[in-house]
Amino acid sequence: RAPTDNDEIGGMARRWRDQGLDALVRKVVSVRERTGRITVEAVYTGGPAVVRHRQVLTPVEGGVRIDEEAELPQEFDDVARVGTVFETVAGLDRVDWFGQGPWESYPDRAAGAPVGHHTRLVDELFTPYLRPQESGGRHGVRRFTLSGPDTRGLRVTLDGPRQVSVTRFRAEDLTTARHHDELVPRPGCVIHLDAAHRGLGTASCGPDTSPGYLVAPGVHRWSWTLGVV
Repeated sequence: RAPTDNDEIGGMARRWRDQGLDALVRKVVSVRERTGRITVEAVYTGGPAVVRHRQVLTPVEGGVRIDEEAELPQEFDDVARVGTVFETVAGLDRVDWFGQGPWESYPDRAAGAPVGHHTRLVDELFTPYLRPQESGGRHGVRRFTLSGPDTRGLRVTLDGPRQVSVTRFRAEDLTTARHHDELVPRPGCVIHLDAAHRGLGTASCGPDTSPGYLVAPGVHRWSWTLGVV
């Protein structure tokens, strides 16, 4: 994620950069097709550590189901997030979701955000903190749709309550900008579906996040279905 003020002041962001987590390099190892299912094996390298990743794509009625598995080595014992990121075409300006909301929420900042159906424009999800950083996520999301007046929409259904963000900015856009007037919104949406997301904590004025909100090494699994509406 684009480091938050807490990440920077608490020293986590510096450690992530030292580990190369902000510049992982993906290499596809194999692509196999069997009985209509496609399996993609890949590795992500950051320094001497390697993250192994598998995607299995299965056609289903109205879309495709993606089952994913990522194995984090012991060197990556406290990362910011594990999950999927993809981008959409332009024209998808509204988000309808079932989960916590309507305001921003994260694993350790979800209290008081009621679970239900919520609707916002994509640009309204972003939280303009003093410095550009990770913001605007929603916790406990089960499903959501992206729609617009001039194009078909997308529907994402998750395998369980997940941390989700829909924004106009990539993580590197937020990381490299010092002020909000330097940000240039992308025409499409940048979507993060997190199998695990590190808590934010209060390191800028208090302690780091509790141990229960850290992302541990080992195998992380998640699945989601992508369709059109």
